[in-house]
Amino acid sequence: MKSVTIIRAIWDFFFKPQPVEHLGLMRLLLGLILIFNWYMIWSYLDVFWGVNGLVSLKTSIEYGSSLRFSLFDLMPNDPRVPALLAIVNLAAAIGVTLGLFTRTSMVLAFVTLLSFQNRNDFILNSGDIVLRNILFFMMFSAAGKAYSLDRWIQWLRNGRALQTAMERPWAVRLIQIQFCVIYIATVLFKIKGNHWVDGTAVYIATRLDEFVRYPVPLLNSLALIKFMTWSTLVVEFAMGTLVWFKDLRYWVLLAGIGLHIGIEIVMSIPMFEWVMIATMLSMVDPYDFIKVRNLLERKLAQYRFRFSKLETT
Repeated sequence: MKSVTIIRAIWDFFFKPQPVEHLGLMRLLLGLILIFNWYMIWSYLDVFWGVNGLVSLKTSIEYGSSLRFSLFDLMPNDPRVPALLAIVNLAAAIGVTLGLFTRTSMVLAFVTLLSFQNRNDFILNSGDIVLRNILFFMMFSAAGKAYSLDRWIQWLRNGRALQTAMERPWAVRLIQIQFCVIYIATVLFKIKGNHWVDGTAVYIATRLDEFVRYPVPLLNSLALIKFMTWSTLVVEFAMGTLVWFKDLRYWVLLAGIGLHIGIEIVMSIPMFEWVMIATMLSMVDPYDFIKVRNLLERKLAQYRFRFSKLETT
């Protein structure tokens, strides 16, 4: 293979324009997750981020990274500051969900989310970090050009139907790479220990009272526990590698959805499962997404036609 062919393939992978329809739906789902995250922040605002909260601003600065960014560090240590930043975060989350001033909303959502996380990073879990990382990449995408108020306003101004937006997918590619790195790193981390290798990890995880949501009697079977432990490794490995193969992609994503929903039912790890499920949309071929959308629109039009005929008879 010639070097020119390789360079062209890499260029097309990152920069050949593609539809952004799937990004619009992904943005909407992430916006809903951001609103839920705001609700959790607001519910414990004074406890975790207040002036007299569990972790003072001084302690946060002392034990935090020297390279960290937080608006709390730049604003007065005043009881009104956490509420102000929370309100801005909510407005930004709503803007992301509706696709209104989308890029600005994403920037504000990211900056305020980062500020809250760095103000008290003792309470973060993997879901918080992944949400922050994906939101950062989404800021550079064209997610506001599909299923958004921005798009609707543009349609009103033009006075005619708009064609499907085509944009360079480099930001989506970074999301995809981040998505796969998460799973590959997870598998590599797990197999360093003994419990995932010997098949007992699921037994231990489902006995942690602070994380278990609902006890599952079936998980008392050693054979089932070993199967679920090893199958989790297989699915996670596939999500980081085999998902790139078009013939296998949707089967892998379906297995990943099943894995995350299963974890969500059994265990309480706020947001992580839903963030990963929403991010799976980045792996969907945008042309396949449009095909499915067009099929659903045709089916809906058929039902409307049949319903209108019934009304006239």
